[in-house]
Order: sequence, then structure tokens, then C-alpha cells
Amino acid sequence: MNVSQAKALVCFPVILLLSQSAMGANPAHGKDLHNANCQSCHSSLMGGKPDTIYTRSDRRVSSLDGLRNQVTRCKTTVGVAWPNDQVEDVVEYLNNNFYKLK
Repeated sequence: MNVSQAKALVCFPVILLLSQSAMGANPAHGKDLHNANCQSCHSSLMGGKPDTIYTRSDRRVSSLDGLRNQVTRCKTTVGVAWPNDQVEDVVEYLNNNFYKLK
């Protein structure tokens, strides 16, 4: 392996990581993850109306960090192995559709 190849091997993962960060969260993917992993529990908690967990008057989430923490707690409770980018996808979906936090 020459020096150019070695540099390319070192730089490629960094470039890949930066490009993924620049693209941002994917709310459509977040909706799919949410529907597959969250709906049934929320439905049982909210009398068959799962989305009302986000719109109730006594909801606990009032900031993006709080929403991120809640999604992380729920994914841990359910036992799904979402990496951070998938957590961000779900956060983006929930914020765009229910919370509207800045």
C-alpha cells in the first residue's frame, strides 16, 4: 500500500461521516421506525389512539433535547437497537408532525 492509498483509507470514513451529518435526519424513515416500533405500545397506553400521547395537555416533552431523551428512553425500553441517526430520524418525524419545537 502506498502513501496515497493509506491516506484515502484514513480519510474515507471521515468524509462518509461528514456527508451523513450534512444530509440531516430523514423524517420519512423516522415515521417508518416509529410506526413499526412505537405505535402498539402508545395505542395501549392511550386507549387505542396512539398519536394522542404527543398532543395531550400534560405531555412531558418541551424541548428538542427532551424529545431526543424520551425517544432514547422508549427505544431502550422496547429493546430496539437504533443507532443515533435513526433516533434523530424519529425525533425529526415527531417534531415535524406533533411537537413543532425549535
